[in-house]
Amino acid sequence: MLTPEKLATTKDYILRRTKDLDQALLALGDPAGKDVLVFGCGLGNEILWCARRHARSALGIDLGTPRQEALNAVMADEGYAAFPYAIHECNVHDLALDHPGRYDLIVSNGVFEHVSDLKGVLNAMRALLRPGGRIAIYADGLWFSAIGGHLGKYNWEHLWMTPQAIKEQFPERWHAYTNNLNRMTAVDFLQALRDVGALVLQFHVRSDPYLSKLAPLMAQIQARQQVSPTDLSITSIGCELCFLEHL
Repeated sequence: MLTPEKLATTKDYILRRTKDLDQALLALGDPAGKDVLVFGCGLGNEILWCARRHARSALGIDLGTPRQEALNAVMADEGYAAFPYAIHECNVHDLALDHPGRYDLIVSNGVFEHVSDLKGVLNAMRALLRPGGRIAIYADGLWFSAIGGHLGKYNWEHLWMTPQAIKEQFPERWHAYTNNLNRMTAVDFLQALRDVGALVLQFHVRSDPYLSKLAPLMAQIQARQQVSPTDLSITSIGCELCFLEHL
């Protein structure tokens, strides 16, 4: 049970994060009239977004233990208590075995930069789609971008700082830094799409907003990393996908 203060803070977070989803996801996959699967739903921001965008239903899945109390409160406050939605703790592979061909749209926001088995997840998503189904993915803070270490203090800090310095300065982030980031580049993601035979209907990259600050750090970065300036310049990718059988 969340305290009243924690509940209010979490509700505010869900509302704030939901505001950004039109820009991140809508052009890649419109949920209107669709049964939607949210891959990596976290607190449920995309569930609220689906309701606002007139989806038929929404299921959120996450590997973490779902805390649905704040989402339920927000959905009620916003007038969506009757909207058919749920959040389950499960992985996408089990869902694909149990419920193949169930979804018109799969959306993923800010998750694929953490996925270790890109091809396995994409293949599981393939099995979950109905004919005509689509996948909309937005991944932000790619590993070689200024915020790619998800530490949040300096630009490209994870590339020019030593691991020891990172552990000392960010002890609360150390586990996530070492275990929950896949070091994926845009090229790595495209290769995974190619390996599984995905059809790319849209593919966008966004340049890093901190590029003007890169030049003074370049020598420090290259002293520790073998990295292309191209990878350093890309902070996010967005795409709309399907497979031949879904056309």
